[in-house]
Amino acid sequence: MIKTLNQRELYALAGAAVVLAVLLIVFGVVLPYGAAGKRLDNRISSGQAQLKEVRQLQADYLTLKKQADQLQRDLDRRETNPPLNFLEQTASQIGGRENLVLMRPLPSVVQGKLRIETTEFKLERLDMEQVLRILQEMEQASPPMRVDRLHLKQRFDNAAQLDMSVTVSAARRN
Repeated sequence: MIKTLNQRELYALAGAAVVLAVLLIVFGVVLPYGAAGKRLDNRISSGQAQLKEVRQLQADYLTLKKQADQLQRDLDRRETNPPLNFLEQTASQIGGRENLVLMRPLPSVVQGKLRIETTEFKLERLDMEQVLRILQEMEQASPPMRVDRLHLKQRFDNAAQLDMSVTVSAARRN
């Protein structure tokens, strides 16, 4: 059949075959290759973003691990110094031993490997600076004590002085 075509028809047929081959190459190879390249580029960029996030999480993890290790060392160090002794020393240094009216340990609560010791104490005839210094000492204790309840009451005989009633918790190893 091709032998019966004249030269003009052969050129048209060859041109159509070339156009068809070009279209097949473009739509069958080049465009899918480009789309696959874009998909791979997107996967690479998302992988890089995930890697960056993992590295950030690793840095956060190491920071938190250092803090946890520091708290654990502080707990180990603090085992010899019970909260009652610390509170008594702090209150005596700042507010005066004579102003310490009440110091009462409350029942301990066990949570996993930690024992939370709660202590209630009351100081009288303090000025605001002494109250703030006592609270700051409790916060800066190693590890810090948590103030569960704080009640300040202005004295009836001297308006510049306060009575302070505090309940604090400290975590120790069980």
